Amino acid sequence: MPAHPKTKKLIKRLGQASAWNLVCLILWAADNRSDGDLSGMSAEDIELSADWTGDEGQFVAALVAVRFLDGQEGEYMLHDWAEHNPWAAGAESRSAKARWNAAKRHHGIAEADRLVPEYAAIRSATSNATSTEPAQTEQPSSNAPSPSPSPSPSPSPKTKAPAFVVPDWINSAHWSTWHSCPKRKKASNEQKQMAVDKLDAWRLAGLDYAGALENAAMGGYQGLFLPGQSAAAKPAKQPQQKTFQQINREEGWARWEEQTNRVHPDRIKAQQAEFRETMGQVIDTTPKPLEIAQ
Repeated sequence: MPAHPKTKKLIKRLGQASAWNLVCLILWAADNRSDGDLSGMSAEDIELSADWTGDEGQFVAALVAVRFLDGQEGEYMLHDWAEHNPWAAGAESRSAKARWNAAKRHHGIAEADRLVPEYAAIRSATSNATSTEPAQTEQPSSNAPSPSPSPSPSPSPKTKAPAFVVPDWINSAHWSTWHSCPKRKKASNEQKQMAVDKLDAWRLAGLDYAGALENAAMGGYQGLFLPGQSAAAKPAKQPQQKTFQQINREEGWARWEEQTNRVHPDRIKAQQAEFRETMGQVIDTTPKPLEIAQ
């Protein structure tokens, strides 16, 4: 605007300060006459709005001369206001739209049109202008400016694991029952293949692989065991360890035997008791003569 020919002409006529008065008038109009229409204002009113302190009528006459103002006394309008100040020019329309939206939320469309007729007229004109055009998707009215829509990323579909194929030599009913038990229902395809490989090895070795699968299905085992094996095999019983008391007692026997060159009597009793315990587990197969009852 400082380099505009109209501004230079205004400064030439009234001096540098006149450019500031023009800015003051534009700012005042944006706040009070947002459509740029100064109708009803006299030249004196306009100059007061622009903070002009020079001779009365001189500033308005210069604005008309350089074509910053159009019209005549009482009907002045800022030249091409809507083109150069579109945001200010649309302030009243935006205000009416906001009031119409607020009324619509509380009372509905019909009552909003009655309460804010200026925006209802704009809606009606817009509707008539677009009635012959192809219907477009109508967006709901809002006080806030609409943001640019951003495409939402489509969720990537989950990759479903392929169904595990059971060999035809495996009993499918036993296999399904086994894998429906809590310990096997979450088995992966890799774990299922390991079970198939184990059954196949038993099958090729001539072992009862079918019985192993049947037992696993009935018992709900996590693993496979050949018939005769326990699903929870216990470790072989280890010899009972001697207590400190037994160790001390046997060491006392040893010292006594070293001094006397004899076997301690308590050792003999312990050996006899151990022998009797062992013999009690042996079945006597010695043939005996048949006794005939008299």
